[in-house]
Amino acid sequence: MNEFATNVWVVEGSEPVQWYGHPYTIRMVVIRLINHPNEDKPCAWIWSPIPITDALAQEVETKAGPVKYICSPNKIHHIFLKEWSDKFPDAIVYASPGLEKREVAKGVKFDARFGKDEPEPPFANEIESVIVCGSYVMEEVEFFHKASKTAIICDLIQRFPEPTGIMLKLGGVVGENGSTPRDWRITFWPFGKGELRKSRDAILGWKAEKLIIAHGTCVESNASDVIEKALYW
Repeated sequence: MNEFATNVWVVEGSEPVQWYGHPYTIRMVVIRLINHPNEDKPCAWIWSPIPITDALAQEVETKAGPVKYICSPNKIHHIFLKEWSDKFPDAIVYASPGLEKREVAKGVKFDARFGKDEPEPPFANEIESVIVCGSYVMEEVEFFHKASKTAIICDLIQRFPEPTGIMLKLGGVVGENGSTPRDWRITFWPFGKGELRKSRDAILGWKAEKLIIAHGTCVESNASDVIEKALYW
């Protein structure tokens, strides 16, 4: 676990996952909730879990506290949810929009879900969330840790370092100008751009100083400017 900000850690996956023939590095986030309702001690919030090991599970509990929440940011970030929910059966597992309908997630017991008509998460006093809407293929949940002013964005912004393959370059997800994959951008047309704009404006309203992303280089300062540039489209 590498400390990214106070009470915020990132954990890099040791092996990439394959996505349409391309190796995608993976990254998990752990946040120590310190003002959680009805809790008399800190607890851990997990985002997009990577493969679990006994050593990692112990480190999470030692640094962040008992695992209280396990969150999927979108319907394709689900592979290791069951491992973590099996290890921590008392944790509340949150489903991203559309995930529960997928056959690949049938083995996961979801306790709650993100959605416009769903109750506000109990951790909202420390971690805000925005659902990126407008795509006919996938919605995604983005998060903001208020205390550290850290935005946590999954696939909406990707910034793979050079050198990389030609397909990633053509997809618009490489380097400092990395953005939303072009094949996903297309799915917001022709009727979803208004919803997307609302989501983008809400994210920019956070005025984030730091940015953690699932794939590529994270940002440790002036993150709001990076986010605005990445979502210009």
